[in-house]
Amino acid sequence: MLGGWGWGDKMELPEAESPGSPHWFSEVETAHIAGSEDAVAWDDAADFVVVGYGGAGVAAAIEAAESGLSVLAIDRFHGGGATVMNGGVFYAGGGTRMQREAGVEDSPAEMFSYLQPEVGGVVSDRTLWRFCAESPAMLEWMMAHGVEFNARLFPGKTSYPTADYYLYHSDSSLTASAEARAKPAARGHRAFMPPSKSAVGYGVGLYDPLKRAAAALGVRVMTKAFARQLLLDSAGRVLGVKVLQIPPGTAEADEHDRLEQKGIGLLLRVPPAFPGSGFFIGRANKMLARAREIEARYRVARYIRARRGVCLSAGGFIFNRDMVGHYAPRYLKGMPLGSPGDDGSGIRLGQTAGGAVERLHHVSAWRFINPPAAWARGMIVNGRGERFVDETLYGASIGLKMVEEQGGRAYVILDAALRRAVWQELRHGRILPFQRYPAMLAMLFGSKSGRTLPELAAKCGFDASVLAETVAAYNRVAADVGADAFGKGARDMAVIGEGPYQALDISIDAKLEPLPTLTLGGLRVDEDTGAVLGVDGEPIGGLYAAGRTAIGICSNIYVSGLSAADCTFSGRRAGRAASLY
Repeated sequence: MLGGWGWGDKMELPEAESPGSPHWFSEVETAHIAGSEDAVAWDDAADFVVVGYGGAGVAAAIEAAESGLSVLAIDRFHGGGATVMNGGVFYAGGGTRMQREAGVEDSPAEMFSYLQPEVGGVVSDRTLWRFCAESPAMLEWMMAHGVEFNARLFPGKTSYPTADYYLYHSDSSLTASAEARAKPAARGHRAFMPPSKSAVGYGVGLYDPLKRAAAALGVRVMTKAFARQLLLDSAGRVLGVKVLQIPPGTAEADEHDRLEQKGIGLLLRVPPAFPGSGFFIGRANKMLARAREIEARYRVARYIRARRGVCLSAGGFIFNRDMVGHYAPRYLKGMPLGSPGDDGSGIRLGQTAGGAVERLHHVSAWRFINPPAAWARGMIVNGRGERFVDETLYGASIGLKMVEEQGGRAYVILDAALRRAVWQELRHGRILPFQRYPAMLAMLFGSKSGRTLPELAAKCGFDASVLAETVAAYNRVAADVGADAFGKGARDMAVIGEGPYQALDISIDAKLEPLPTLTLGGLRVDEDTGAVLGVDGEPIGGLYAAGRTAIGICSNIYVSGLSAADCTFSGRRAGRAASLY
């Protein structure tokens, strides 16, 4: 037994995936075979235990509770995860109520046709079709649990609309290449909340109503608790989880909470690449180190029985910089996007039970260049001065090509007319402050100028002849002579005419244009149940995964709101399956 009883046998894993191995980079411990539930002195129990109480976790909890299960959610912080920190966008289509009210025509077939190439086969076509066909009902499910949406439509292209618009194209569906395969439809549904000038924090409009709905259903929440270890029976099925928690209500818990909140707040205040960020990072690390000291002294182990299963929904690992450096080193210079709880512990827990992982090398990097819209009418070139992408694509598609194919180097090329258009938009256009002011700084201090193209090439290190050829080819298409090699439509292009010219640095390490990044890989799951699959391809009894802890709809190319939608889709799937386990 545990807590004074014998541990039983250890679960053996390949060294490369084991706690203690050189690349584990986690406090998660090796899973232990306790034999049977009677061999453990449990401190608490529930039918369904959710590890990580963000968007996926709360969806799983609600679905399980509505199926009659008792549910206990465990969270390292106070719940919400990356969901509460995002822009509150939920990707839905196929003819949602908001789309119909806005006069947007859409169908599951059009949604599927658009998403299929974006998803790239990371889930089966059957699962993707189910996601699209169920999308209108899924939005209704959100609204039935208190989430509010609005049908006011922003019809053009933007990475994020101003505060008085709630339905927009949050993907690449308005690009010429996408229009050729599917009829465009606005599918980005932003949660309806009081207007804000920030894109951060709208996520509470998605999360808080669901959290309240879960509480009304009797879902219990254990906060400030770190799931450290899985407990298995002799057949490898999950019995429960070992949790480390600072006893709530104590002075130590209050002090730990204060230090963590201040430290995380400082850590997220400015992007790491920004000048002066080292001051905030240094202060944050000191506070977080003191919080870790409290954990080391005062955390106690609690053993939680999960009669119908455990759902791992603890996010990805973008804030575990050692893991990012090991699996996706090209993205280390990017800005982590999400919650500091995205440390990979959910993925590692699944691996200790024999769970298989995929695409841990795959990171989404967001290089948005609209607004200002004039940037997207110019050219993006690599370090030699060659174009490599359609500039009107969604930012994650641009970022992927930039990092994976161009070594993270990229520049936006503008002529005199486009420069004037950019400043006109920045000064007088309807742009949110988080979009306007970084763009102004980048235009003023994050670029190089030249009176001629050869002069610009010399200053930036481009091959002058390559840049000249690139501009000539671009101008031919902009003048509607021939087709663009990258699929950009002439309507979205401006002829690069007279100088002076400007090259805006949008590389991964650009100090004034931070590149947000998040991980998309995770545990392999059964697409019908969300059960974690072992390395042998068979489901692991009593273990599920959802959200960014698992492979899902958005594990290939991210578009705004798709992760939130996949969290709901995959979380509900796990909750339903647990009720039948």
